[in-house]
Amino acid sequence: MEKTEKKIILFSLLIGIVLLCMEIGMAVYTHSQAMLMDALYDTIDVIIVIVTLFLVNLYNKPISEKKPFGFLQLESFFILLKTFMILSLNISIIINAIILIKDGGKEIDVTTISIFQFILFIGNLVTWLIIKKLNKKINSPTVKSEVLAWKSDAFYSFGLAAAFFIVQFLKGTRFNNIITYFDQIVVIVTSMIMLPDLFRLLKENITSVLLFAPNDELVAQIKSIVGKQFSSEKVKLVHYDIIKTGRKIWVSVYFKTNSNTVEMDKLKEKTQLCSEKLNKEIGNIYFELVPEVED
Repeated sequence: MEKTEKKIILFSLLIGIVLLCMEIGMAVYTHSQAMLMDALYDTIDVIIVIVTLFLVNLYNKPISEKKPFGFLQLESFFILLKTFMILSLNISIIINAIILIKDGGKEIDVTTISIFQFILFIGNLVTWLIIKKLNKKINSPTVKSEVLAWKSDAFYSFGLAAAFFIVQFLKGTRFNNIITYFDQIVVIVTSMIMLPDLFRLLKENITSVLLFAPNDELVAQIKSIVGKQFSSEKVKLVHYDIIKTGRKIWVSVYFKTNSNTVEMDKLKEKTQLCSEKLNKEIGNIYFELVPEVED
């Protein structure tokens, strides 16, 4: 898994660097704020992906008594930092676009930007689909954040290509003045569209860093899978202790028996069965059954 993960990240990095160089050149050539915004996003992403390549080895190190969760918390913290940086950039760019509109806007070469963004869209779309498919085999949170980044880039590029193509038809009409403000309007709209995904990812990784339970949907899925294995048993499942740290989910299920006795062979068998079912349907889960001891 570690080698596959590093190959995917390296692939994402190389494509990212190529597209970034193209974006920086176009941003300088057209003086477009939308192009500059795209280049800034990808600069942050490239820097973080480079650091991620060195951290993947730590993420996969085994747990120990001194490090019961290994370095998995570092992964959640790093993705949280990345999301916060992109979110901050998003908000600052929106504010800057509003200031430019207030100052009278800026006319740019919409035709050149439209063609270039369509080329970027094809590159981003193909990269997104490839990485998304490869991640299904390993289910890595780090690669998942890359999938989200490429998805955002693909939609952003398509939106810009379509918008700048359509606005060309406003030239010479009574809406001609809109062209002056169009670059800033596109920046504000696309940034606002991206905000919900960024806030969702931010919440998810704050939850992981603080060792809270994962989202309700995942918790319900885990309870359903485990519950089915005990539907015909004279066992009462008292409490679920579920923690998500980076790519790993830790599940402890406390139970009671009617006879107040536990057969160790059966406990081992049920633990192994639940673990296999959970890892098959969800993946990256450590599972244990714990007898509930009354005071």
